[in-house]
Amino acid sequence: GVFLRNLFNIDSPLMHFLGKVADLMILNLLFLITCVPIFTIGASLTALHYVTLRMVSDEDSAVSRDYLRSFKQNFRQATIIWLILITFALLITYDIRLVWNGAGYVNTVMKILSIIASVALVMVILYVFAILAKFHNSVKGTIRNAVAISLSAFPRTLSMFMLVAASVALTFYTETTVRWGLLFWLTFGFSAVAYFNSFLLKKTFGNLITDQTSDKSRGQRNDPKK
Repeated sequence: GVFLRNLFNIDSPLMHFLGKVADLMILNLLFLITCVPIFTIGASLTALHYVTLRMVSDEDSAVSRDYLRSFKQNFRQATIIWLILITFALLITYDIRLVWNGAGYVNTVMKILSIIASVALVMVILYVFAILAKFHNSVKGTIRNAVAISLSAFPRTLSMFMLVAASVALTFYTETTVRWGLLFWLTFGFSAVAYFNSFLLKKTFGNLITDQTSDKSRGQRNDPKK
């Protein structure tokens, strides 16, 4: 009896874990709903990272309230950034389709450049909406910082990329994994990936916050959002 009381105590590790899972499921649902219009995906990714960064920092968080607040607060900048990134993605896709089946030196060079551009775009996406969620800055400054941080913290960038790539690869591994993978992404997949990546983002941003004095002396706006 004592064991069961301790196990199901509101402060027990089990209840803490179940509460975290419930929060991730709610967060995932909010993310999916707000992504439906497509052009809002940038704001949705920003709000998603805002909540998961608070979760890994053990900050008091009401998932729905914090998500919707961040979604509204960052909507304009996030949408502009999203449209910029989608434009680049479409251009890269067009270039790849144009040169992929071709032969010759020029085509080989273009293939390599297209692959490099694709990797660079993914690296920026891993950071840019999390940076927007965490710091005050302009659209240009946010994108610039995403590029700089993705390179300066490359081991963590690679770890985040591998987590995303492995999750997607496992989803499409077989017909069975596609079915289970669909269930995973619909219940808590997006929020879970963002949550685990946020542990790495927290460390990276911790170093960035330490450097705020020098950033401000150069006139940049990188103050952490509350």
